Amino acid sequence: MARFVLDEDVPASLAVALRQAGHEASRVQEVGLRGASDREVFDFAQSEGAALITADVDFAEARALGGESHHGLVLLRMPPEMPARAVTIESMRLLDQIGEEDLENSLVVLQPGRVRIRRIAQ
Repeated sequence: MARFVLDEDVPASLAVALRQAGHEASRVQEVGLRGASDREVFDFAQSEGAALITADVDFAEARALGGESHHGLVLLRMPPEMPARAVTIESMRLLDQIGEEDLENSLVVLQPGRVRIRRIAQ
């Protein structure tokens, strides 16, 4: 069972699906971090021992490749016209292909039909 924090730009349905699959998932809106800075969201995820799921490319790249260790960053790179439900289904299918050990200190990029894992240098 993995732990996840979902950024504001991630469909709420993904949090529901993760919980139904037995994972722990918190949305930033649920924990009082709506409108919080990227740093605050990142720090909260780390304090929870959770991987952060976001669609914010700049945020994910800066945090994942910045050299600091973390519990993982998952970047959703789904087409903007893709409905939230389809994003959730595809994200869950792709997340099922990776293990918790793949998240630690990694940027995991989820695209339709594809998972890429980039480990940060320690």
